[in-house]
Amino acid sequence: MGKRSNLIVTLGLAVFIVGAAATYLVVRNSDDGSTSTAGGRVPVLVADKPIPAGTTGSNVVTQGMVKTRTVEPGAKPATAISDPAQLAGKTVTLGVSEGEILTTDQFQTAQTRIGTLKIPDGKTALAVQLANVPGVAGFAGAGDRINVYGVIKAGSDPKQPAGAAHLIMQNTEVLNVNGAPLAAAQGQPGGTGLLYLLAVTPAEAERLIYLSTFESLYFSLVSKDAAPVGATPGSSIADALKQF
Repeated sequence: MGKRSNLIVTLGLAVFIVGAAATYLVVRNSDDGSTSTAGGRVPVLVADKPIPAGTTGSNVVTQGMVKTRTVEPGAKPATAISDPAQLAGKTVTLGVSEGEILTTDQFQTAQTRIGTLKIPDGKTALAVQLANVPGVAGFAGAGDRINVYGVIKAGSDPKQPAGAAHLIMQNTEVLNVNGAPLAAAQGQPGGTGLLYLLAVTPAEAERLIYLSTFESLYFSLVSKDAAPVGATPGSSIADALKQF
């Protein structure tokens, strides 16, 4: 009877030791982060430093701009990126702030030689070249909004034989200036001209092509939340010198 009791005690002690060892290993793995889902948390990639727009996914990884962090499932965006391999062949469309969780919405497949270009639905990207001053002297850049004025020469319109200037488009989005990277940057002040890439409808593109080919254009920079000003009367020699 005594021997049987000793055997039971020995088996019980062995089971206790094995259980304690297993508990220790789980706790150790959880503490050192080797298991990404410990405690129900899930892995995501976060920006370890600010990531400028136009940065390629490969540079994001090789330059150490991201790191892995675990978050509660409820804090993980539906489009969150968890694997650096997901960044291959992608480009940042908008800047990412330090500490921000990376999402697939922020990275798009490159479409042009200068990277990713997001054209709004229903629009087309049209390149228009203007001289320095009519092109806002380099103060407009990617993401800005401009008003577009058409200037007709004397003799072009029988109804306005002296020529005229008219506001023809408002709040037009600038996608890029001078073929620079897609980061929101100013144009080239002091240069001989500025090359604008504008988001316009096909009908607007027709007007701009005609005016830039046969007449001339002028841009003005407006705030991004500016409300439309409504129809304007235009200006010709008859009212340009009018006193107020």
